[in-house]
Amino acid sequence: MNSFKSIFILLIFTFSNNIHKYYVSTTLIDKDQKNNYYKVTLKAFYDDIELELGLDDRVVNYKDEYSHLKELFNGYLKRKFILTTKKKNINYDFVGFEKKNDMLQFYMQFSLDDQTKSFSISNKILYESFDNQKNLILYRSDLTRKSFIQSRNKHTNQISF
Repeated sequence: MNSFKSIFILLIFTFSNNIHKYYVSTTLIDKDQKNNYYKVTLKAFYDDIELELGLDDRVVNYKDEYSHLKELFNGYLKRKFILTTKKKNINYDFVGFEKKNDMLQFYMQFSLDDQTKSFSISNKILYESFDNQKNLILYRSDLTRKSFIQSRNKHTNQISF
């Protein structure tokens, strides 16, 4: 029964893909309440990222080119995924990435002082390649859950706590 559902869903996406292709990334921000420490996981389709960064003209070996790609992705994310508080950029650490099936997962982390009560997220990844790109932001803490859909024209949201 599960294989039937999987095939059915795959067929729906295959046929709908011919009509309209969707471009979506997701970002999960998890807050550790005890020490204002945040873990960020940003997921996007690897072929979209490769196109955006001009890597689509060759086969990318993610294992052998990890160090080079990590540096390339870090620079790209620092330009396109911007966190601010009180109009000041938050320096986050780009921990690394991994390719899982059709997705690239980027891992970042940052911390804020106890006095900070909000920050803004601006996610502009993939807008240069795809006009209809949507970037979903999911924020979780012990007390709060928020979600936002960002687009080319509205790419910044604020989280207050």
